[in-house]
Amino acid sequence: MPDTKWSAGSLRITSRTVSAGDISARLGIEPDDQFERGSLTSPRNPNSVRRETSVWIRRSGLGSDRRLEEHVAALVRLADGRREALMRLSADCDLELFLGFGSENGQGSCVLPARLLTEIGALGLDVVLDLNPPGPTPQHAVIEM
Repeated sequence: MPDTKWSAGSLRITSRTVSAGDISARLGIEPDDQFERGSLTSPRNPNSVRRETSVWIRRSGLGSDRRLEEHVAALVRLADGRREALMRLSADCDLELFLGFGSENGQGSCVLPARLLTEIGALGLDVVLDLNPPGPTPQHAVIEM
């Protein structure tokens, strides 16, 4: 039986001082998910922990069957026209490419070409690689921190 691999990617920006709404305004991009500092981590549970940071998330928009390199390239294209805004945000925010990768049998690899890594560095983005054990694609993959 063939091994089913999956991958996902998102641009994730967090901050203790800049609101998720302000991040959207500065970048001119609407997020797929956003959470404001001080909001409940579980809105249905009034006793849940409150978020310590605002969180802004924009996913690559590609399916989990696409190669990790494709997710990264899509996110680099999205961020590329916003280098100055990202640089300004980096003073008060953590900027990350949050990447997930897994396979059913626990084996596998991916390649991120040097030119793509150079572009990520030029954008000032840190890379977080979340390697997942064998099993189905997690529902929370690359959505929340």
